[in-house]
Amino acid sequence: MRFSLFTLGLLLQLAVPATSTVINQLPLSSTATLGEHHGPKHPAESNYRPLPPLKEQDALEKQWLNERYARVPGILKKYGFDVLLMSQREYAEDTVFRSLISSTTQFSARRRTIYLFHTKDVVKTGLANPTIWIDNTPAIWGNLSDALDTINPGKIAVNIDPELAFSDGLHTGEGRTLFKNLPQKWADRCASERMIPVEIINLRAGGESQLNMYRLMMENVWAMIAEGFSLAVIEPGVTTAEDVEWWFRSRMQTMNVTTWFHPSVTVFGPGKPGLQLIGADKRNYFGPQIIHEGDMLHVDIGITAMNMNTDTQHLAYVLRSKLNETAPPQGLIDGLKQANDLQDSVQKWMKIGFEQGQTGDWVLVHVREQMEEEGREGLIYCHPIGVQGDHGHSAGTLIGMTNLQHGVPVGGELPLLKNSWFSVELASHSFVPEWDMVQAFPLEEDVGWSEATQGWEWIWGRQERFHLIG
Repeated sequence: MRFSLFTLGLLLQLAVPATSTVINQLPLSSTATLGEHHGPKHPAESNYRPLPPLKEQDALEKQWLNERYARVPGILKKYGFDVLLMSQREYAEDTVFRSLISSTTQFSARRRTIYLFHTKDVVKTGLANPTIWIDNTPAIWGNLSDALDTINPGKIAVNIDPELAFSDGLHTGEGRTLFKNLPQKWADRCASERMIPVEIINLRAGGESQLNMYRLMMENVWAMIAEGFSLAVIEPGVTTAEDVEWWFRSRMQTMNVTTWFHPSVTVFGPGKPGLQLIGADKRNYFGPQIIHEGDMLHVDIGITAMNMNTDTQHLAYVLRSKLNETAPPQGLIDGLKQANDLQDSVQKWMKIGFEQGQTGDWVLVHVREQMEEEGREGLIYCHPIGVQGDHGHSAGTLIGMTNLQHGVPVGGELPLLKNSWFSVELASHSFVPEWDMVQAFPLEEDVGWSEATQGWEWIWGRQERFHLIG
């Protein structure tokens, strides 16, 4: 993900995955429920697996979309509203819009597009849910007014919020036009509730079929990292970090996926800043980063497919051939283990926080208290991951940001939500004796809530050992 990181911190920049159909592709893997796997969390192997044909992807997306539509009336009732009204124009869409379409066949709003969700009986009102109008004539306002007369809502939700982007989807000019054309009776009943768009965007409504596709995407990311962090791609002393970044982008193209951020590869090692900036901005400070034997590499990478996004950060080590190395120095192994311990702490407090209806800030406070008790150093910056729409950093509560380690105004004050996916993103800071320095160990993996275990479980797994290059 992309957050900014300052002194004694680190800036982790998200990259969006691209496409890639690769050598040694395997069919879709087994469809285990979250939390069904036991033992080590690092998968034994990860293989490239092709996505379904585009027509099948479209059918799946529309199935998930219908299930999402069916949940909206319940969300409205939860917050005391009868109608959600979204008015937008082509290329000036509401922030919720991309969570309400199939990405395979619809790419923008058309003309003026109005969505109206309601809590009334579809048969009695004769109004579909949602009712959608696409028009560029004044007749659209009469159609909207007639529908509101039929529903007679007590409270109408519109997406206006001064602080939260996901809840501020009604564009200024479109809002003025909307309220100019709404009968005063209905305009007076309009109000905003930031949690309505947050819950709609955050919701993973597709059940096991959506989870299976997301797990396939995650396995492809792991396979891509394993290939990118190998001698097939990297020639020590010659290849630069930027070379590997563009290799990842090219590999995505061959897989027929896209990305929501450019991948970043960072080189760590003796004599290099251990808590340096990570991401594309690093070249402004350090110039080209040539990869050498003995370096530790970090990648931040994600892919986008089927209106879903992933976000992953892994570490690799370039073995020193002259020393016949077969493993990284023990200090690096210990540093990765401490980062795994920090992941365990975040998972624990996310589970407790969810069960108690707590916020991201509450989780952050308790994780940092445990870190202090255990004498750990590091940064916590977890976020929801987009499962329907263009949002990689998705709607929902934030658990820290790189520069906000004591609470995140607004974003950290939202509650943890069920049926969502989260990116557990963090960096443990550990002393590496072999390098005589404190080194950051940034990791990131995606989790989802599991009814089977009543906890947050890794979608594909988590990194517990280094990718080895050599």
